[in-house]
Amino acid sequence: MDGNKDDALKCLRIGKEALESGDRSRALKFVTKARRLDPTLLVDDLLSAIEADAGDPPADASATAAAAEPSKPPDQPSIRRRASAAAGSSLSSASYTEEQISIVREIRRKKNLYEILGLERSCSVEDVRKSYRKLSLKVHPDKNKAPGAEEAFKAVSKAFQCLSNEESRRKYDISGEDEAVYEQRARPAARAYNGYYEADIDAEEIFRNFFFGGMAPATNFGGFSFGPAAEHGSGGGFNVRALIQLLPVLLILLINFLPSSEPLYSLSKSYPYEHRFTTPKGVNFYVKSTNFAQEYPPQSEERAVVDERVEREYFSILRQNCRFEMQRRQWGYIRETPHCDMLHKFDTVN
Repeated sequence: MDGNKDDALKCLRIGKEALESGDRSRALKFVTKARRLDPTLLVDDLLSAIEADAGDPPADASATAAAAEPSKPPDQPSIRRRASAAAGSSLSSASYTEEQISIVREIRRKKNLYEILGLERSCSVEDVRKSYRKLSLKVHPDKNKAPGAEEAFKAVSKAFQCLSNEESRRKYDISGEDEAVYEQRARPAARAYNGYYEADIDAEEIFRNFFFGGMAPATNFGGFSFGPAAEHGSGGGFNVRALIQLLPVLLILLINFLPSSEPLYSLSKSYPYEHRFTTPKGVNFYVKSTNFAQEYPPQSEERAVVDERVEREYFSILRQNCRFEMQRRQWGYIRETPHCDMLHKFDTVN
């Protein structure tokens, strides 16, 4: 698709040069080809000008026609002037730089979420946030007008939404399919995670949550105004903005009194989960404690509970991705179903 846009811009440039040199047929040929390659190009005015110019009498008959017809008023704009104006308006619409085009193409070429953000699999959540902060500002449609900027912005937002969440990132590392991860997120009630929600939200909402804490322009909910107007209150003596400013402090105090909820294991190797163990059914999992074998000795009841949880979660992910692969194969998108093959192998062995 990007190659077609390049060819379309090249044909448009050749057509304009031909029009300026007086070769109307060549100009019409290349401008028409440019619109066929990229229907989004604004060339309608230019084509109309070329076709109107093509209807003028030839040069050898212009003297005879001039003697028989009254001369054109000097203030009437010429067709060439109209064509130049149309060409100028088309050029002015391309208000983006080569650097902006380059970064949009680079992002859209990549499919892996880590590659989209330019990160390694061992990156931290802070690395994900830093990369999203830099890339989202470069490809935001309000700042970057290059073709495909909106799709690139959505791809960056999607990568950030998945990789900034520990659970969705772990499942993506296992499956390698972001569609399978997001399909499981579609639940009636969304569960909050660090200010972001597991239910799918649009790229603009992710951007607002990240840079502005989700504070949209003044929105009224049941008589309480959230936004700049809330700072002055409504005469009731209840300052909502002050309460919102205190929420982070209250949240920190609350977290200090809550027990730790860090997962005991991870199905993929990532810091600090670097010590590998294997369940009786051959499922690998990773823990961060070097004393795991002493705390959960083999053949013990506690270890059996952990192994069962690992296998149940792993096979649940495999079954979900297998169903997803079967649908894609039924629609003709893929031929092979690796997750279904893995699930069948485990069922056969065990």
